[in-house]
Amino acid sequence: MAKIHPSAVVCDGAILADSVEVGPLCYVGPNVRIGENTRLISHCNIDGYTTLGANNVVHPFAALGQPAQDHSVVPGAKTYLNIGDNNIFRECCTMHTGTLPETSTEIGSNNMFMAGSHVAHNCKIGNNIHFINAAVVGGYGEVHDRAILSGLVAVHQFCRVGKLAIISGCSAFSKDVPPFVMAEGRNSAAKMINKVGLQRAGYTSEQISIIKQIFRIYYRSGLIASAALEKIRTELPQTTEVKEFLDFCANSKKGVVAGNANDGHRS
Repeated sequence: MAKIHPSAVVCDGAILADSVEVGPLCYVGPNVRIGENTRLISHCNIDGYTTLGANNVVHPFAALGQPAQDHSVVPGAKTYLNIGDNNIFRECCTMHTGTLPETSTEIGSNNMFMAGSHVAHNCKIGNNIHFINAAVVGGYGEVHDRAILSGLVAVHQFCRVGKLAIISGCSAFSKDVPPFVMAEGRNSAAKMINKVGLQRAGYTSEQISIIKQIFRIYYRSGLIASAALEKIRTELPQTTEVKEFLDFCANSKKGVVAGNANDGHRS
């Protein structure tokens, strides 16, 4: 049987694995499912049609599965929050369900969401990601694997942050941040590649060299975006990293963040 503190409220209908721990003054709604070895430390609220996988840890005052902060929400409709395994949700972070009926917010595995971070409705969050304190992503946003959103970062609705990208603290973006880069400011200044992150992720020197070439062509050649992408496509070996960068840019709906103002590049 799950270990439930006497002061906690676990509603009828909630499904908890036998090894789940529910601490003091937690609330678990009637449509919640919680997997093996997940711990709700205390004072947290899990509601809505929310599924938590195995080995998650939820700290005090986190709120998971609340209705979206959006006027299009239909009261009583089934909207979902699906969470994978091995995530850490620190104090006061919030994750909302989808807006329209039968839509969902998706969060992967092995992520850390630090205090005050927020994932809005219908977002897609990958794996091994760090949301530092008060980092937020608006509705329908995407954050891809191994990205880092530093403290007080704001990502606008519908925008994407690519794989292994890192965004410096207090930045705000209403354009897409492509894979492998370090970016800061407001919609500008992709500074360099995320070399340390790539090395920690096990990328070889050859792979990192290719990513450097991608960055130089796209951000330092002075070419417009379409010409830079064509140059990357025709002149670089079509490695996985090259294809990932090209695909990300090709699928951008909000536009890709530019480089430094003095590098000649225009997106």
